[in-house]
Amino acid sequence: MTSIAKRILARATAVLALMAGLLLLAACGNGGERDTNTIEVWHAFNAEETSVFRKIVAEYEADWKKRTGEEIVIDLKYVSYGDMFTKLRTAALGELTPDVAFMDSIKVTDLALGQALMKIDEMPAFKRRYGTIAQAREEFVGASFDSGIVNRKGVVNLYAYPVQTTTVALFWNREMFRRKANELRAAGLDPNRAPRDWDELTAYGKVLTDEAAGVYGFGMHGSMWFNFPIFNMYRMEFVQYDEKGRASSAVNSPNGLAALERLSTLAHSGIEGGAWKRSALGPDAGFINRKYAMVMMGPWMVESFTNAGLDFDISLIPGPTEEEVERLGLEPEYPDLVETWGQLAYSSSNVGGQSGVIMRTCENPEAALEFLDYFTSEPVQRRWASRLGQIPVRRAAWKDLDTSKYPFMPKFMDQLLLARRIPQIPLYGILESNIFTPEVDLLLQQKQTPQQMLDNLEKAMDQNIMVRVNESLD
Repeated sequence: MTSIAKRILARATAVLALMAGLLLLAACGNGGERDTNTIEVWHAFNAEETSVFRKIVAEYEADWKKRTGEEIVIDLKYVSYGDMFTKLRTAALGELTPDVAFMDSIKVTDLALGQALMKIDEMPAFKRRYGTIAQAREEFVGASFDSGIVNRKGVVNLYAYPVQTTTVALFWNREMFRRKANELRAAGLDPNRAPRDWDELTAYGKVLTDEAAGVYGFGMHGSMWFNFPIFNMYRMEFVQYDEKGRASSAVNSPNGLAALERLSTLAHSGIEGGAWKRSALGPDAGFINRKYAMVMMGPWMVESFTNAGLDFDISLIPGPTEEEVERLGLEPEYPDLVETWGQLAYSSSNVGGQSGVIMRTCENPEAALEFLDYFTSEPVQRRWASRLGQIPVRRAAWKDLDTSKYPFMPKFMDQLLLARRIPQIPLYGILESNIFTPEVDLLLQQKQTPQQMLDNLEKAMDQNIMVRVNESLD
């Protein structure tokens, strides 16, 4: 075993041991004595979001009193987004976890496997309201809702509601496209739209790239999260579970190979500016400085790009080519879109944001669930979206939504419709930082092939993550 592998294994073992100890305390503790008419909620909203959130909470408390004749207090506590998971684990030591936490959706799997969360779908209020997980999913943004579904010991339960969602789409600089309009037309490309598949993106990029001026057609991320749009559209799976809920790596497949081949091809096509390199100009900065004509980015950058004076537009991320669709047997998320969207119907993206969980220590879970239902309800989500420019997690709020102040929102909504959840991977941070990042660096530096990377990923995931998770299930 190499020294790097030993360090990875040691870190994974330590984190899993800590997680298991802390979360078992959370599962077994009673949270201390707490007024059952008080629901403590930890959140990580920014100042603008918190202002809107407090008004929503006040209205909920007033509505509760009107309906029941009793007082209820939603006690809000701010915890920074990056610290939320760590603080939840630490709070478990003193049995001081909140009733509800709004946390990074990626971390739900870890808390669910550690038995720190309520199984929402088993709660009477959920069954009365929705019936089944599948019926509830129809009311929410599918990929965001799926982030709360976890397979533990072969049993699938819902452990979270989506409370905030986002995704990544393709930004393209219209000014740079216009400057090369004649050359693009000569190459059979339309300068007034973005590319629709990856081969077409390469064709656009060759026209837009001017290496002497340091200008490139595309700036590509090297991080795992930002490349999930490619993994998802090629249907690359990372983990699989058997009937007992035991996990194993699923990366080593024709789909996984096609996804990594696409990454490698993009990096060495001559159109990519090396944005994936750790010391390079990142995609966001490169786009602002007009060095990259196209980047994959999220709605949080719209204001910055606008303030920089860029003339840009947003499109769906290019889809696989027709040959790839046929060879891999890829199916579109919505087949009826193929006729109008063409290859873009095979596009996909990642999903980020926050999920609302109910901790096992909660003494009034029914009231906690009602609050989650209220916050994610159509009227509240419609108001949340119109005031903050964020995508509603409840699909009914999409209909006739006023997006006049946020003209790009519908494009992100289209992209989110095609997105898929981050796979149910425990210890995601270790997977991305300690396993994926060094391997993809070698791939993009052409120091290993896509198949070699798949082999290494499979081995490292099974040895350093999956085996530890499976031991905890015995």
